[in-house]
Amino acid sequence: MSVIFVIAADSALRRSLQFALEAENLTVDAHDGLETAKRSRLLDLATCAVVDEDVLDDRGAAMRALQRFAKPVILLVARPPACAGHDDIAILVKPLQWDALVGTVRAMQGNVMPRGLASRAPDRSDDGGESLLPTTTT
Repeated sequence: MSVIFVIAADSALRRSLQFALEAENLTVDAHDGLETAKRSRLLDLATCAVVDEDVLDDRGAAMRALQRFAKPVILLVARPPACAGHDDIAILVKPLQWDALVGTVRAMQGNVMPRGLASRAPDRSDDGGESLLPTTTT
């Protein structure tokens, strides 16, 4: 069994990400921060982590923290960075596109790390429309 870690401080975003991935029959372990994720009993089963930038304090420390996490990481950001992503970190720009998130997670499960920005432009579904990540309400 492989597990996808979802780490987001915002509970609505965390539930949305969890729902989207579980809808694709993926096993998810959701956390509100990196430290709680690192203490999870499922950490050894993690294939990758989807991490929202809001759980990270500053960019320099954030990159070091993600590198210490020792799992392939998909970092969710509000704005595209000026530079390309780290070799060990895929970057997805919010609002997320369903296909970009699921495709990047699936690529990481197959040990194929996307290079640089995994998604800048909205993905299109088969019918030509945008396939936005579903959101949940409380």
